[in-house]
Amino acid sequence: MSQPPRRPTADNAPSEGEWTFRRDGQLFGPVPEARLRELLFEGQVDAETDVSCDGGPYRQLGQVSRFLVDLKKAEAHIRVEREITDSRRIDARRRRLRGIAVVGGAAAVLAVGLGGAIWLASARPWQKRSELLEAFGDGIAISVPARIGAARARPAEPAEEVLVPSEPGAPPRAARQARERSVAPAAPAPERPAQGDLVLAQWDEANIQAVVGKEQRTLAPCLRAEAARSPDYRGEIPVEFAIGNDGKVVSLWIDEPRFRRGPLHECLLEALQRWRFKPFPGQQPVIALAFRVGGA
Repeated sequence: MSQPPRRPTADNAPSEGEWTFRRDGQLFGPVPEARLRELLFEGQVDAETDVSCDGGPYRQLGQVSRFLVDLKKAEAHIRVEREITDSRRIDARRRRLRGIAVVGGAAAVLAVGLGGAIWLASARPWQKRSELLEAFGDGIAISVPARIGAARARPAEPAEEVLVPSEPGAPPRAARQARERSVAPAAPAPERPAQGDLVLAQWDEANIQAVVGKEQRTLAPCLRAEAARSPDYRGEIPVEFAIGNDGKVVSLWIDEPRFRRGPLHECLLEALQRWRFKPFPGQQPVIALAFRVGGA
């Protein structure tokens, strides 16, 4: 008695059978065996994927003997592909980092160049500059080095008229005579440096320059306060002061009409009188400075 033919299994199924497989809870197929091998090399299925041939029972692909060689080849192929992909990703990352570094370096060079240009424009190192020149900020700076000269008499300033009211009922002529009698002469003007005169240096010029260089910052608060009081002023304020034989400042002259008297003159004189120079015999020197206010 002949036995019925046995149903093909996954191992003895025809080589060109139709295959179905399950992945992520979903059923796929049927696909030819050649396509299943392609999916194996593409990484779509692996040794743990459940497969069935022609409606047979499902089992893992790694348990089907005819695919064992293909599984080994596919694993090697996928491993090589991953290594190549990782290498390409690393190369791409390195190229991006190099690009960022180049851009950053160019930006740094540009910043340094711009900063250098700004510094050159402001510092002008090719121009000889005295160590006594100093910027106080807020648009205030010493514009020329201190100059030392001998003193000579200044011309008297115009008299300032002081009006004294006349007595009640006084005639106009009497009132005018009272005003004429009340004209007060101006205070004696401080002395200015002699220009072009031969000066016998009885003082220590090096000491004077050293003291000016050290103490000139003490004048900055006076200039800042005046800049706040006169925000419209832009220009230079020439200042001259005389040093007495005891080494103390004795007089101050501001060669700018609006500042010859007033808070700036008082503040500068008070600050200057705290400076101390070496005592000396003979003629008194006059120191000339010029301050720039308002960035002019």
